[in-house]
Amino acid sequence: MVAGVQAGEGKGIMKRTKKCPKCGSSDVIADAKAIDRADNGHLTVATFRKPEAVLFKGTVTTTLSAWVCAECGYLELYANDPKKLKVARA
Repeated sequence: MVAGVQAGEGKGIMKRTKKCPKCGSSDVIADAKAIDRADNGHLTVATFRKPEAVLFKGTVTTTLSAWVCAECGYLELYANDPKKLKVARA
């Protein structure tokens, strides 16, 4: 948790306020792409429809975007399609 931020308040701080919660700078790089050199070239997060399965778990993924403070380097990652991940767990 970021110092001075109450539980629940920290969700999407930089994305919402365009200000760094760590140093207070408004020099925020919005929607930077988080890149992984493997697979499709974009960092992803996954959930599984059938996590107990040995094969064919029903993997559902979404790419991530980053919001970066250009002053201190603080970073927040956001799933680009979070609802897609939630549906996968139902």
